[in-house]
Amino acid sequence: MPAALRASGWAVETHDDHFAQDTKDVDLLPAVAAREWVFVTQDARIRYRSAETRAWREAGLRVFVVVTANLKAEETAAILEKARTRMDEIGANEQPPFIYRVGKAGSVKRVDKPDVVDSASAAP
Repeated sequence: MPAALRASGWAVETHDDHFAQDTKDVDLLPAVAAREWVFVTQDARIRYRSAETRAWREAGLRVFVVVTANLKAEETAAILEKARTRMDEIGANEQPPFIYRVGKAGSVKRVDKPDVVDSASAAP
């Protein structure tokens, strides 16, 4: 997937280029935030595990969870490309920390604060 995203002009850093394979999320998440990167993951459970939640919140991380179970890398990259404009807007305008979900149709919805309505995703 990184190659497909790079081909579309995305600046992509991969886990294994910067971190040991056994790096724990609680150590990785603050390091990603310190570099001012956006964290894109397929781990939909990240917001439910207390140690990881504390780590991304305290670090002020911008997180996008891509919901793409059982899809090929190229299909996942296509979903991210559909969501790219909205992800860029959120990254530029929303104060971190936050977690947004990227759906299979390219929809983007905030999931860390259920009481917050994302006006761009809300129905008219």
